[in-house]
Amino acid sequence: MRVPFLAALALAGCPGEPEPTGLVWYTTCGDPVCNGYGGPYDGVPACGTSTEGAACTEAGAECDFESDCNALLVCAADDPKDQPGGCPISKKAVKRDIAYLDGADLKAAADQALAMKLARWQYTWDEPGARPHLGFLIDDAPTSAAVRADGERVDLYGYTSLTLAAIQVQQAQIEALRAEVAALRETCGKP
Repeated sequence: MRVPFLAALALAGCPGEPEPTGLVWYTTCGDPVCNGYGGPYDGVPACGTSTEGAACTEAGAECDFESDCNALLVCAADDPKDQPGGCPISKKAVKRDIAYLDGADLKAAADQALAMKLARWQYTWDEPGARPHLGFLIDDAPTSAAVRADGERVDLYGYTSLTLAAIQVQQAQIEALRAEVAALRETCGKP
């Protein structure tokens, strides 16, 4: 049986188009705080005409679309942001075993944040005279909630949550001190 020319083209796809593979371009998380484009990135080509949602052919391939948040496009069968290790998502629908911190847990988290030693350093690959970095060293707090499970990278979500715990505990202390000062003023008859 002879297949008409246009039907054959429809089945084969157009010349130059990627073959259907079930793979599409997805954006990566990018920076937790958008501070402007920081690329280009070594070994990551520019995206050219590739766009999010378009078909792609090589699983794991990445390209740089010059995002202000430094996200990239990655070729995958499923959105990598929705996978374990993807972007932090704070919706109850994607979490289980939720337990809010009580006073003792909050104080322990605050104490952990306040005990972190901050340092300035330069990476071994930084140019001499480059602006120093500021933060904590994983070696000083390897079991902290501010360290990812692999022990190699900072968990910025955990790090920020520890600092928020410290702020909440300090705010409660400030409110208690204000109430104490107000009571003392009332006792002394001063406004």
